[in-house]
Amino acid sequence: MRRFTIVTGMILAVAASPAWALFETNKELISNAKINLEDAIRNAVKEVPGRAAEADLGKNDGKTVWKIEIIDKNNKSQTVYVDAQTGMAKLEK
Repeated sequence: MRRFTIVTGMILAVAASPAWALFETNKELISNAKINLEDAIRNAVKEVPGRAAEADLGKNDGKTVWKIEIIDKNNKSQTVYVDAQTGMAKLEK
């Protein structure tokens, strides 16, 4: 499993730096993302049919990605990563 850093939930970063720094980092990620949240969810649901339950924007292997939690038809949670530049969706295995 690849390591995923969630920008909006980095407790250590908040403790080590001012809160505004975390906000600025998240703002920068969002402004650099070519794929918006709505399109990321749409692509994730194409990969795993179901409903989106949670979404976060962060870094994965140096790329900006949307991490989308999908509740599938069997009521199981599935994680789909959507590249914020290309829109490519990939199910976490």
